[in-house]
Amino acid sequence: MVDFCIYEKGGHSSLKYEIDLIIQQVDLLFDTTPTEVLGQLDFGTKYDEYLYNLRFSAENIKSKVESDLRQLTLFGWTFEVNTYLLDGTERDIIVIDIVFSKGGQSTRKTYKIV
Repeated sequence: MVDFCIYEKGGHSSLKYEIDLIIQQVDLLFDTTPTEVLGQLDFGTKYDEYLYNLRFSAENIKSKVESDLRQLTLFGWTFEVNTYLLDGTERDIIVIDIVFSKGGQSTRKTYKIV
């Protein structure tokens, strides 16, 4: 996917650090459903549908998240994904914990899907 922030005029980004660009891409991925991005009909996620599908385990969701993350521009950063399925009182919850690492640096980002 082409992120307008990454490829601004002159090849410079308005965000200074690579990890900020990566987090922005992941946020966009998680906040978008397929067909919402013009020209990128497959971009986006439907993780909330997994809450209602009893055949999906935390491991299945983890594999799907890893597959989705591999489609992003990661600038050489690696990632480790952990997923948890929690029983809620009104709705179940998926917690996706992602740790990005590169050259001794690491950043953690946690997403909650209800």
